[in-house]
Amino acid sequence: MSCTFPHTMSRYMMISMLDQKSQKYLEIYESRKFTSCSIFLTGDSEPINNRYFLDKLSSILEAEQAKEDYYSLGGVVKELEDYMANFLGKESAVFFPTGTMANHIAIRKLCGISKRAIVQEQSHIYQDSGDAVQNLSGINLIPLGNNAPFFTTNQFQQAIKDSLSGRVVTKVGMVSIESPVRRCHGQQFPYDEMKEVSQICQSEGIGTHLDGARLLMMSEVSGIDVTKYTELFDTVYVSLWKYFGAPFGAILAGTEEFCQGLFHERRMFGGSLPSAGFAAALAMNGIKNFQRDYKEALDRAQNLFRFVDSIEGIDILPYENGTNIFKVLIDENISAIDLKLDLAGSDIFVSTETLLEQDFDITINTTLLRQPISNIRSSLERFLS
Repeated sequence: MSCTFPHTMSRYMMISMLDQKSQKYLEIYESRKFTSCSIFLTGDSEPINNRYFLDKLSSILEAEQAKEDYYSLGGVVKELEDYMANFLGKESAVFFPTGTMANHIAIRKLCGISKRAIVQEQSHIYQDSGDAVQNLSGINLIPLGNNAPFFTTNQFQQAIKDSLSGRVVTKVGMVSIESPVRRCHGQQFPYDEMKEVSQICQSEGIGTHLDGARLLMMSEVSGIDVTKYTELFDTVYVSLWKYFGAPFGAILAGTEEFCQGLFHERRMFGGSLPSAGFAAALAMNGIKNFQRDYKEALDRAQNLFRFVDSIEGIDILPYENGTNIFKVLIDENISAIDLKLDLAGSDIFVSTETLLEQDFDITINTTLLRQPISNIRSSLERFLS
């Protein structure tokens, strides 16, 4: 399946084309009058909300003392780094303010003097990082798997062969794999292909990095343990804000040798924040029960999908080898925007990015635990009646 990314229209253009009902839905969503019962069938967690961060941090500090860090060193930041290193099955880990920076530093260090890196054509690194790796580190990214969530082992081997067969030999220094792939509706890079690529890299002396921003979500869906993924790679990045409740942050994990002195490069790129402890404290709080809660959310989603299967005119379909994003198909006799408005009345929200479309994606996350599934069923039954 080819990848289609939703951000294809400017925001101003979309707003100008919205009808009255769609405008109303957008106003409801952007008023941010959400509650602790709000369910968001969009994104990997609830939308960024400063009040939530402040209230959550206050409750954490009341319950336990989060030790202060100094320029992102020591304190609760170090506690988080040690916890994540152990959780990911790596020797060491370093906190970064963003995933973009963590991925960049991993590629930069793994490449060394070999200035070529292989990535997926639809990866965040290639498409959404402002050519940071190319411009700031002089590394050429070789994109494989055009308009697809992964590249094949054969494509990978051919790229290595090509890099060594030119008039001037330019060795591939590393390969980065993103999985699941956001631009491809959360589809995964198949584990068996991932394993073969890793084995080839070991034999060829090529570094390996996993852009595992949503690694824990993928693991729960695939049933493959987190460390089964991470053991295939020299380094791995995991996001702290996408679903752990932190306002920002990333973890880059690897060997002790790789991580030693990494804070110098973090500082060189402007990433040594004077204080990162509050983000680390929120992430530590969020990760502890995430796998349990996310599994329950997936189970509830399947319960909901079984109910929807009995409704004529609405279908929910998974993406091939997907994770937590599903396609909702609405019969033309049913008004999709009326359905969205009705759900919003029950504190249930879907994406605003596809308001002009009859069909749309939904994303399963832990906000699904905020209301009984019976509430969503009742909303659908009331609307259809």
